[in-house]
Amino acid sequence: MSVSILCFSHFSTKLFGIDRTVTFFRWLGRARGRGRSPDASAEDLAGSAIRGMQLLPLRIECLDQAVATWYVLNRHGHPASLRIGMRLSPLSGHAWVICNEQTFIETPGMEDFTVVASYPPWLEATNTNFS
Repeated sequence: MSVSILCFSHFSTKLFGIDRTVTFFRWLGRARGRGRSPDASAEDLAGSAIRGMQLLPLRIECLDQAVATWYVLNRHGHPASLRIGMRLSPLSGHAWVICNEQTFIETPGMEDFTVVASYPPWLEATNTNFS
């Protein structure tokens, strides 16, 4: 399953943009209902969300990893927020997930990123919020 989520995220963000991709994943998660493993820890679920990266011949970037992680955590009842940040020097961007004060898809120097887009957990949001 992680391979299909990562592939869809990879192609969807390139073709339709992040807002439409996140909206689709939110809709899909709500339509499919809650996942079968409510007792699984956030760490285990986050790991399972990106486990298929080694199998794909695609370059899976942090945005694809973060979207897949955000989807899986929310689907299994863990309220997770997707964050996208930028920094000017050196110019770069990064996407990560916050769930219960834990950060997933980390990179060195994350404290230097300014959040430019934030997608809250499904239960808290009906629309995308930008901060």
